[in-house]
Amino acid sequence: MPKHRSITVSLVDFGSIIEEFHYGPYSRYWWKITTDKENGTYFPLRVGQKTKTCLNNRDFYITIVVGNKNNVVVPGYLCQSDTYISQIENDPSKAISTVYAQIFENGTRFSGPLVLGWQDEDIIHQLLKDVLFVPILILVDSLKIFVYGIGISSQANWLNAGPGYKSSFMYKFNSNKQAIYVSKIEEDKCILEIYQDNQMKKKFEGETPIAVWEKSEQMKKYNGDQLFGLENSLVQTLIHQHKVAKLPSCFPKNWNDYSIMKSLYDYHLKRRTISNLNWHQFFLDWLEQESPVIELYSQLQILYPKNHKFGDRELRAWQSMLRDAGSHNVTPWSNKESEYQFWSRSSQPEQDRATLQQLSKIGFLTSAPIYMPNKTKTFWSSFRRALDDNKQNCDGKRRVLSIIADEFSYSELETNLNVGRHTISESRKHARINGYGAPLLEKPVIHRIKLKEEMLSQFESFFADKRNVNMSSYKTDNKSGLPVLYLQDHKQALWKKFHEQFPNGMQRTSFMTRLDDGRFQYKEDLGGLCTTCNECGYSVFAEIEKIIESHVTDPGIRKELVNDSQILK
Repeated sequence: MPKHRSITVSLVDFGSIIEEFHYGPYSRYWWKITTDKENGTYFPLRVGQKTKTCLNNRDFYITIVVGNKNNVVVPGYLCQSDTYISQIENDPSKAISTVYAQIFENGTRFSGPLVLGWQDEDIIHQLLKDVLFVPILILVDSLKIFVYGIGISSQANWLNAGPGYKSSFMYKFNSNKQAIYVSKIEEDKCILEIYQDNQMKKKFEGETPIAVWEKSEQMKKYNGDQLFGLENSLVQTLIHQHKVAKLPSCFPKNWNDYSIMKSLYDYHLKRRTISNLNWHQFFLDWLEQESPVIELYSQLQILYPKNHKFGDRELRAWQSMLRDAGSHNVTPWSNKESEYQFWSRSSQPEQDRATLQQLSKIGFLTSAPIYMPNKTKTFWSSFRRALDDNKQNCDGKRRVLSIIADEFSYSELETNLNVGRHTISESRKHARINGYGAPLLEKPVIHRIKLKEEMLSQFESFFADKRNVNMSSYKTDNKSGLPVLYLQDHKQALWKKFHEQFPNGMQRTSFMTRLDDGRFQYKEDLGGLCTTCNECGYSVFAEIEKIIESHVTDPGIRKELVNDSQILK
């Protein structure tokens, strides 16, 4: 067995866990598994992690950064020793070996995992510090499913998984190129995202894992629960453990207890929002108000600085914290319709939800405040005006409607735009043929130029020459009624001969097209005669010419005899 060099490695900076990378679509690249075959566990490649090792009396520092020369979303490795710095490599071994070669001018190679301390238990222990969830790898047949998030719920059709659950695997998509399939659960829906070439190519949403995978029409061999990884026994064990060991939740009556609320804040929100936020006052104000219902977005705007922009991850963290604090989402409309949400601290949230639904139904409650523009209504209104300003033809209404015709159902388009089913159908057809909103494809204009009389005369005179064709004595063309002409040579040779004789005559395409006429027939072995004449005596002329060539010595007489033979033939 090869012996590893004895290298001392120290951790200078253990870096940071960045949710976008370590718990995002490309998370599988940001975790490594230990070399322990029996109890191998994943540890993170932290952004900014820096190790120091001494080689040949020189210190070498290796830092993990985001991106390398091959990919901008996976780890990169940078090695430095004094003024010698490597490029950002996709392999730590190459990074340190390159710098070592620059300094000592030799080809010695070093193991990247070794100099990064990935075989040092103490360093691994430090890298796992403050990690809330360590991913696992499970197998579904040959699929390696990387589970990097666990969430719980009481929903049986989610197999008790809940918001926060995330998994991914690699498989072919779109012309057999490898892609990352990301399955996750958020709020009240299941999501499937397909990433390829560092871009999200497709996104599907459904009420259950099975529904969202059926909607995608991918991997039909398996059901959605399997592809999410939820049927795996280890995943189910983690869900159960997470449910038992989950941080303590509380009820509105406990909101005054800062220590309980602080544990919820640390778990849900601390790493996902700004610092120096008076988050506890949010709950105290809510507790003091007479109504148990608040509108979440407007209340958060009061709490945060004026120009603060909320990210999706930050809002989801707030929602998760509110659920564990004993409040309930009672919004009467979907997330697609509006970003505004109503939450209740009541012990009977169903009553609040029913009240809001009734108010919304009769029009006393809208999905957007009066002072805020309703983006959905603005969109439909603007699109309706665009349709009204265009003519009812293929380059008018149909072309405009083709932009969105495939994205909405017939009923949605009929209701919101007041258009007929035929117009919708034709608009979808326009999108398939010409593109979404694209102008009509122009059909190619074919210009046909009539041949001049001179060119036609040249063609006729060329094929009147017996050196080029031989006229049938009995057979005629059915179409024209003219005698069939047997070509004396193949078409290419005849064209070459014609072009030399008439360089300004018709072009090759016209020449060949006219030869395709049924009157012209290509017979390689007829010697200028029809089949009948060839069978009856053409060979006699051939023998006469051979006799003349071999027995007549006078050139003048020989030429005269050959010409007479040709005339007779």
